[in-house]
Amino acid sequence: MATEFLKSYGKKYNHEVGNLCSWKIRVVPYGALIEGEAIDNFTLVEMGFNEDGERTCKQLSDVKNKGYLIASPERRVLESESITSYFNDIGERARLVILDEMIRFDTSAFELNTGVKELKNGLVAHFDPTKKKFIISDIATAHVDYANARDKFLVVSSEDDMEYLCGKETVRLEVMA
Repeated sequence: MATEFLKSYGKKYNHEVGNLCSWKIRVVPYGALIEGEAIDNFTLVEMGFNEDGERTCKQLSDVKNKGYLIASPERRVLESESITSYFNDIGERARLVILDEMIRFDTSAFELNTGVKELKNGLVAHFDPTKKKFIISDIATAHVDYANARDKFLVVSSEDDMEYLCGKETVRLEVMA
């Protein structure tokens, strides 16, 4: 006979990971309830309200919408759990970071735009709602959605100082004005 625990015991998850790198951040008071679908940490969400008047969030749906960084603290149940097992499930309350200028964070939720061969300081990024990743581009040949993106980021880490979190490559981004 199977149990849910045995079913999931040996399964390896691969959720996005990251790290807040700024000392001073502002967060949305009391966070927001996850709606629609589960959301990985260190991606962008947009906010709304449910029928009870509680603040909610869902994955960013349009680059023109105001985004918030979802960065909920992990609460380990089992010591052997990897940080890549954590995500924000429907109905849970998540911590949302307000994207003030100069805030820095690491994220594994990124991919290089066509033509970008390597990470280097000075590249730019925006969050792609369909891929649920930050798209990193050269400013001269930026991704088509970059110009319309409300939230824009600057790459402030290069291949030389690339970090890895639980085996996942991360990039450090800084919020641009």
